[in-house]
Amino acid sequence: MTHFNQISTSIESAYQQGLLPQRNHKGLFYADTSCRSSLANLKLSSENRRILKKTSNYTYSLASVSDFDYNISVQKTIHHWISALGWDFPTSSVRTVFTNHIFNNIYTWKDHNDNTVAYSVCYFSSDISHIGYVFYHPDLSHSDLPIRLVLQFVIDSASKNLKYAYLGRFSPDNGYYKRNMPNFQYFYQHQWQNL
Repeated sequence: MTHFNQISTSIESAYQQGLLPQRNHKGLFYADTSCRSSLANLKLSSENRRILKKTSNYTYSLASVSDFDYNISVQKTIHHWISALGWDFPTSSVRTVFTNHIFNNIYTWKDHNDNTVAYSVCYFSSDISHIGYVFYHPDLSHSDLPIRLVLQFVIDSASKNLKYAYLGRFSPDNGYYKRNMPNFQYFYQHQWQNL
């Protein structure tokens, strides 16, 4: 992470410049190596199709933030998941990204027994989308489900005829699996580049 920028331009413009929203302040963006899927002529790879097949026993729903019931039970569940995974993500930040940020939609994922196993916090506009944060049951950390959360978001963004689906940070240590997303691009040396 290099630096923070308070932007006065549009959210879409910030993403186009390779900036990402800071988790505790909805008007604050920072520069990092961000990545996205270009949604024009989206084609799934054999690896993408494998992920879909391997995770077909999970279901999901998408709700606007205003319709999502962020309650103490949801907060405790996510806190437990984060603690078990060893992530540095304070509960106050979880509450902020779910209730008081630019993010306006939330995916809820369930297993075949109807147990909630994951959430994805996302931003959708008329042109772009961004999957900001994913939270999932720690038992699933080495499964295909965390990848499916991002892949499904890309597929759904394409179905809405958006231009780009932004995927967050990308480096060999952070989000490297994202390179397998359809039409993958990353921001490097002040421009978007294909892998």
